[in-house]
Amino acid sequence: MICKGCNTLNSNDAKVCVNCGKKLGMVAAMPPKSPTGQAQPSTSRFASTPKPSAGQAPKANLPGGSEKKRSYLMVLLIILFALIIGVGYFLVNTEPGKQTLDDFKKNQYVGEYISLADSLLKANFSEFVPSWKAEEEARKLSELKEIARLDSIAAADSIAAALAAKKETKVAKDTSAGETKPRSKRINRNMQYYKNLKDNMNMVLIPSGTVKIGSDMESENEKPVHEVEVKEFYIDEHEVTNSQFRIFVEETGYKLPKHILFDRFNGPQQPIVGVSCEDAEAYAKWAGKRLPTEAEWEKAARGGLLSLKYPYGNDIDPNMACYDLNPELDGPADVKSYEPNDFKLYDMDGNVSEWTSSPAVAYPGGRLIMEYGQDYRTIRGGSWKDIKSGLTVSKRDFKGRKWTGNATGFRCVMDY
Repeated sequence: MICKGCNTLNSNDAKVCVNCGKKLGMVAAMPPKSPTGQAQPSTSRFASTPKPSAGQAPKANLPGGSEKKRSYLMVLLIILFALIIGVGYFLVNTEPGKQTLDDFKKNQYVGEYISLADSLLKANFSEFVPSWKAEEEARKLSELKEIARLDSIAAADSIAAALAAKKETKVAKDTSAGETKPRSKRINRNMQYYKNLKDNMNMVLIPSGTVKIGSDMESENEKPVHEVEVKEFYIDEHEVTNSQFRIFVEETGYKLPKHILFDRFNGPQQPIVGVSCEDAEAYAKWAGKRLPTEAEWEKAARGGLLSLKYPYGNDIDPNMACYDLNPELDGPADVKSYEPNDFKLYDMDGNVSEWTSSPAVAYPGGRLIMEYGQDYRTIRGGSWKDIKSGLTVSKRDFKGRKWTGNATGFRCVMDY
């Protein structure tokens, strides 16, 4: 310690100067004062701001807290504002005993407030509420599925357009090369009709005359082609429908076929299916009719045209008949969904195959692929689940009189 009187250096624990004997004292250095009497801030390079204690969180640089905290606060304020206005509207406009809470919710403006509050809550707090989080994830999944569905539809449309363009190009090419197959000329005939009041069916008069039935180009069961004389007769213009068969059931108490319980077979204007030959005969007898013979059916199916494979010509496509559908998912079309043949008869090929009264026997001079019993009857016409080759006017199939199938129905005839 230095003595201020004589500038002698003394030890730190000395109380008086060893040279002059003056009393030594410790004087703390004070920072210089400003003219106003306040201490000046330190200019030491070691000066620093005080550090926060370990338990004290540092303050945010932005006023009002973090951005996330402020956004949550804003959302809560909006929700509170909406609820206050909504409740106020309810209290002002609701008369006791006249409006219920349901009426309140149905109000247009209040409903908008509730929807807004709900959307804001779920948008910002769904991660904290499990049910809201699950609902949001389900909504997003639904949106993704809808986008995928729309994409698949667009892709399917593109493929269909490409196939159509390809088909048109092929047709144009074939036409320019002179390779198109001419269709038979359609005849606009004036047919005579009869209205059967029992089942409300229009029947068409088929003129008498000979008809060549069978085919030498198809299976052994259809050979040989031969002529048959057929008297004039009336035939149903379309296959018997579910609604017509129900009239028969309601009047007679007859049983309904089991297939009518399935949605793809029970349309009112769809042809009845799942009926046996015995069922068809019972209906025909009730209506004052009968089942057609093979010769009658084929004469009617040909529409007065000769030596044709199908009722309209030597070719057929899905725009002309109902066929080649999925056996597990599809069913027959409503009657009269396609153009009639030249005798104004509908679905003589495709839709449902039809019972006839003819037994399963070979044509004169021919033979069957196999022998059938006397209880078998012939079915004609092809159906909605047959391929194109099963729709020819000469095609024959044989089933027992009690057999039923979801692609077989019938139409009736009546003597003139």
